[in-house]
Amino acid sequence: MARVGFVLVGLVMALVPARVREAFEKLALKKSGEVSPSPSFTPAIRTEGVIFVVVSVLGGSVYRVSMYVLGLAGAIALFVPKQALRFSMNIAYENPETVEWKDGLVPVIRGFGVLYLLIALNEVKNRSRET
Repeated sequence: MARVGFVLVGLVMALVPARVREAFEKLALKKSGEVSPSPSFTPAIRTEGVIFVVVSVLGGSVYRVSMYVLGLAGAIALFVPKQALRFSMNIAYENPETVEWKDGLVPVIRGFGVLYLLIALNEVKNRSRET
């Protein structure tokens, strides 16, 4: 079931990456119109979407490894959300020092961390039963 979700999310990211970026910025940033995204930010969203689709369709060991990566990302988001935000801000924006996150974003990032960990653990557990 998670694979279908990853395909759908991946398709949205691959087909409309600029809209995904804009939606993220409206939800996460205090002043979304005043930031300058890195030229690689939107293509990176598209690339990530394509990877989601390909990995989910391929399945097997590629998908299993991606679940370990998802679990690692979840652990980072859960346990060090401010550092994760700072790291991503430095990659995604031209002038990261001008980026201001909305209040309450850290608990949301931690929530995504828990979600990622649960999905990864469930998928790894289900795959180990199949083998």
